[in-house]
Amino acid sequence: METGDARLRRLHWPTGSWCLRASSGLALLVFATGLHAGPVYKCLDAHGAVAFQDTPCAARSAQAKLDVTGQPLIDPDAPSAVSLARKGRTTAARSRASGGRASAARTKSAKPVMSWECRAADGEVFYRHTRCPSSLPGDGVARWADGNGVSGARSRRGRGAWAPVPVRGTRITREQACRRINATATAGRDGHERDEKVSAYDHSMGRDPCRGY
Repeated sequence: METGDARLRRLHWPTGSWCLRASSGLALLVFATGLHAGPVYKCLDAHGAVAFQDTPCAARSAQAKLDVTGQPLIDPDAPSAVSLARKGRTTAARSRASGGRASAARTKSAKPVMSWECRAADGEVFYRHTRCPSSLPGDGVARWADGNGVSGARSRRGRGAWAPVPVRGTRITREQACRRINATATAGRDGHERDEKVSAYDHSMGRDPCRGY
């Protein structure tokens, strides 16, 4: 029968196929403890399985106590893995914050594309992407506008119906102008024939100012 000393010697110098596994287990345990000095217990159970742990072995297991000495760093001034990870998280957080601020600044500084709402003195309303004309030639029709800005038309004889009609322009966003140009009720708006529109060909070629709105 093998004595306890013989079993401990065999345990202390592992041989056979489990030697590499035992060495790997010890290395992992030492790494997990952060390479600090302290005891490591090498346990062999009744089935011959080897385990390394930082607490004493079970009562029925053969035990060998190993003293692990902390290993000096190659460069004592080198930052630890914990400090590097913490620094990396801080840098990433700062990068995300600065990126968010830069994006918000770009969004705030980006000016919307503008168009024009043109209102003629005779009640016509139309929309242009370039500046409104200062006046329109008279067409022989005198118009009126109610309190809601809806204009009608009535025939009127006389020289004044052919006189130039003043136009007042107001800047609005391109999105607002395009919505009003393409609205379902556009045909009922007096002056819609003067809206700035493009042909189907120019639209398909991407030359429509309202493309994307």
